[in-house]
Amino acid sequence: MNRFGAFLEIVSRFTDERWGEVREDLISKSIKVLRKYKEGKKPEDLKDSKLIQGLEDFYERLYEIYRENEEDVEKINQALSSFIKAPVPCKLKIINIFETLLE
Repeated sequence: MNRFGAFLEIVSRFTDERWGEVREDLISKSIKVLRKYKEGKKPEDLKDSKLIQGLEDFYERLYEIYRENEEDVEKINQALSSFIKAPVPCKLKIINIFETLLE
């Protein structure tokens, strides 16, 4: 998976496109978890951490995403951070654009 696919997987996971609801808090936690992985942590190190609250069924997948994109983690985090700051209509359009480009 490339960095674009990784970005799309994370934002899609926490976005309800039908209702236009985005869980920015969980995307932000995903950024923090990816940073921890970059610092050398492993999923078992975060297992009992408050950091993964809400991500219990996804933090191990984030590790796989990290391992597949180690060199691009900072760029993925920057894109996720920018995504969080965008208004909801723009977020939905970004997701649609990425889905179209990655088909």
